[in-house]
Amino acid sequence: MRNATTIIFGNLIIATYLGIYGQSVADFLNENFIKISPIFYLTILTFTSVFLYLSSFVYTYLLYKKKRIEKDKIDLYLPVILGIGLLTSCWSLFVLAMWWG
Repeated sequence: MRNATTIIFGNLIIATYLGIYGQSVADFLNENFIKISPIFYLTILTFTSVFLYLSSFVYTYLLYKKKRIEKDKIDLYLPVILGIGLLTSCWSLFVLAMWWG
């Protein structure tokens, strides 16, 4: 159970960081790695962030179905994942759309 919680919240932290600071990370990658347009890095980072949120949600749901997470914890985890995930994903997709023009 402790390992599952670590995986879930680790994914949330990484996804939130990538979703909010994706522009800075894209510029950093462009300056220090392969010199391609930062918009391509931002696209990859945005979709990675969204994928991590979705995988956290699905993983939590599967753990609940396998009876590895109790009902009271699922009532906490899912709203947190959905709330943070929706807000951050909407923001990062908005930023990505603005970069693409």
